[in-house]
Amino acid sequence: MCVCADTAHTHTPAMRIHSVPQFQGALVEARSGLPSGCRALARLAGRVLGAEVTEVPVSADTSPTIGGIANLDVLLEHQEAQRAALSAQSEAEGPVLTIGGDCSVDLVPVRRLGDDVAVLWFDAHADLNTPESSPSGAFHGMVLRSAMGEREVVLVGARSIDDGERPLIGEDKQVRLAECGEVAPRNHEVYLHIDLDVLSPDEFNGMTYPEPGGLSVGELADQVRRLSPQWTVVGAAITECVTSDDAELAKLVPLLEALGEVLK
Repeated sequence: MCVCADTAHTHTPAMRIHSVPQFQGALVEARSGLPSGCRALARLAGRVLGAEVTEVPVSADTSPTIGGIANLDVLLEHQEAQRAALSAQSEAEGPVLTIGGDCSVDLVPVRRLGDDVAVLWFDAHADLNTPESSPSGAFHGMVLRSAMGEREVVLVGARSIDDGERPLIGEDKQVRLAECGEVAPRNHEVYLHIDLDVLSPDEFNGMTYPEPGGLSVGELADQVRRLSPQWTVVGAAITECVTSDDAELAKLVPLLEALGEVLK
């Protein structure tokens, strides 16, 4: 389903937005707000960025836990739908901003990139669990481990890291931990993942899994802007929005504008 933006600020005329209102990768109570929050944020992004919004069709069903992953069959169906939507997206049409839904919607966009593209993962959580180490079976806590391949990964704003995730993180490891303002990927091309729980709960209260501390919207927007022109942002995602309240969503406009600038 395509929705044309009703205002055009034309920061990124070639950029497209994929809305993926998936909740099955999360198991916390707040996940019920993910579909409506995703759609509301996607509509706002379309208006702010003057970009077309395509909603990727996903199911409202759940399925059994298989191999330690909750709702595995449904998640696999959704991944196929995302692959189809991205395949229909010509590279000449510009980069895609994916809006979730739970943050496991970023598996397909990241995997389709080569390992020469670094991933900047702005998230309160590392999302590096495996089905064996996950305390919950929720795939949104495993998505980065599943997606990273051999690429460079920089975690920004992570402040809740499980014991099973720590062995992967370090200056001499594939995954580096960075503070806001210290992000310096070695690769020229980067993919940008933003889970809204990287923000302080005092700053924005529409996230799925809030953690104490975190960034302000202004700090996050500034960090995104610092990526250009030194690095080329080839794609991005914003995930885990559970509010459709207009006033609360309006707080994210500076972040959307910054993403529009680096994705143009």
